[in-house]
Amino acid sequence: MVCNCLTQLTRDVKRIENCGMHVDLIKTSKGTVRVGSMPDVSKFLTHHGFREEIVVVPDWEGSMAGDNRTGEEFVLWRAQVKGGIQKKYVGLPADVMHMQNSLDETFSFFFDPSRISIIKKRWLKKWFHGQPATPVYANGSLKITVAGGNIILSDCGRVLYDQLELKQVQSPDFQVEDVLAGVVRDSLPRQTLEVKVVGAGNGFVGTVTNCIVRFGTQVIWVDPCGYPAHTLARQGVHWDDITHIIVTHNHEDHIQGFSACLKRAEFARTPLNLITAPSIFGLLKKQFTPLCPGFDTLVNFIALVPGISLETGAVRIDSRWNHHFLPYGTLGFKISAGGKTFGFSGDTKLDETINGIVNREELLPEWFAGCHLVFHEVDFDNPGSVHTHWKQVEKLQQVISGQVLGYHAPFLENGPLPLVQEGKTYYLE
Repeated sequence: MVCNCLTQLTRDVKRIENCGMHVDLIKTSKGTVRVGSMPDVSKFLTHHGFREEIVVVPDWEGSMAGDNRTGEEFVLWRAQVKGGIQKKYVGLPADVMHMQNSLDETFSFFFDPSRISIIKKRWLKKWFHGQPATPVYANGSLKITVAGGNIILSDCGRVLYDQLELKQVQSPDFQVEDVLAGVVRDSLPRQTLEVKVVGAGNGFVGTVTNCIVRFGTQVIWVDPCGYPAHTLARQGVHWDDITHIIVTHNHEDHIQGFSACLKRAEFARTPLNLITAPSIFGLLKKQFTPLCPGFDTLVNFIALVPGISLETGAVRIDSRWNHHFLPYGTLGFKISAGGKTFGFSGDTKLDETINGIVNREELLPEWFAGCHLVFHEVDFDNPGSVHTHWKQVEKLQQVISGQVLGYHAPFLENGPLPLVQEGKTYYLE
């Protein structure tokens, strides 16, 4: 299994590979050009010290490891939050427009300065400069040709990159099957509510937060992360043991494995049991139907309506609308089974001052009062951020008897609050 590996393909071309997927980076007179994307690409580029000026948007392709467009949202978030340069996005007009429209559904929304209302920002116009290739994009001596399923870069009359010549022969799907062959299946029913942490990070650091909740024969994966077969395998979980998926909202760090799950459903001819709110489902369908035209046959949609309990097998799920910056809504939930309850905040701005204005009872800490374990997002540094400051999470712990653990923050061994531990299984006995 190749993970986050940088290789030199030619004098001018380097490749970052991860779990069967890759992006190519070409040195040109106009700076570095990146071809394609992949989940967590922003982290890989930062790790290897790349700063690309131009991004080539290829035809949208998906595999059971992921797709070649997911990843771009956090390239833009990194630029907006941590500073960056404005990039030119080059490709066939339909491809550039699709990527731009998809990003506009998520990246463009944010809180107002008081963190009360959701507003649409002009960030996409600032960071995403679409440059159609029809079929050639020219920038001085640099020419990028996108035609016939191929991408060719030439500079000063010399061909630097021909995608078809350098393309991997083996599909990422073959590596997925190899990975799955090495993982033991586990269909043993659980008599105790069990929560396994697959990741506890965020879009900038670590494996994005996601976990698996088991009870009876239900195996519920919350917010599928990138490279599902590989990432689950590292925690001893077989991808095909998953029975249900919960999606809390449409930000990329919570759905970066969704396209891979669709492709797995397509391959296995077994629809996903997807649990989410109707508005979140509607955007997922809009976003991913162009990649998977059979979307409706690949997804068994199970509506999770805030304020109304959902029963699935021996498991009950209660949900709420969070205070977060997507107009389609973001979910927090509680899963109850076997006399125990696990709470998951989802992304939300828990803040007593803000809630005094919005006046929503379900956002009070007491909503988790009956939980025996709560995973809650936390920000250690900035009380005014869009996420929950640790002082507010500390107050949450004071009003519930169960254990509260933070996620979405870099791990601090001696931090002010205990954090979710990646790889650990929590048993609610």
